Amino acid sequence: MEHTGESVRIYELDKYNYPTFRDKLIELYLHAFTTGDYGQFITRETAEATLDDMLRDGCGRMAFAADCLMGLVITLPLEKDPGFPADICPMIPVKLSIYIAEVMVHANYRGRGIASKMVESQLRKEAKNYLYAVIRVWEKNKPALELYRKLGFLPIAGIVQKKLNTDGEEFEMKKLYLAKECKGGKVEKCGRLGERETWREF
Repeated sequence: MEHTGESVRIYELDKYNYPTFRDKLIELYLHAFTTGDYGQFITRETAEATLDDMLRDGCGRMAFAADCLMGLVITLPLEKDPGFPADICPMIPVKLSIYIAEVMVHANYRGRGIASKMVESQLRKEAKNYLYAVIRVWEKNKPALELYRKLGFLPIAGIVQKKLNTDGEEFEMKKLYLAKECKGGKVEKCGRLGERETWREF
């Protein structure tokens, strides 16, 4: 357990304690991804299946204030992410890299440094086994991009995904992959980020 302040605590999450927190995590997932400026159409069944699948192979950190779940980070081996364009990022060794699959903080608690503390806590753990950390974020999510860049992540590639908005209409999301060395240092850009040929449809 790590403290982020007087009342917020960071706890480990793994497949063993996941069932205890499952319902609260599903509610946070739905809140994070179906509301606000970046809201998508996601059913509860999809949220349940997504989290269940990630926690079979992954682990993470949860932020609590008393009994209130405020945030969640989940990491997986990068090889579990089928969208990662490894062919244009040869300097990122897939088997030696960890993928930050989810970072979410309830809207009522954003702007307090909770996300950065969860990510940093998780990466300290993952640095024991992995050389690089990789994350994927929507290019329009400026607060998230700013956070990850402050944490030392650099853009390396991009993909295009098809999603449904809260009205059930399809829209296109351009997502950036960013990476950093788990133990500090810098990562050079792979390919020609921003040029059309680097955007992979997935």
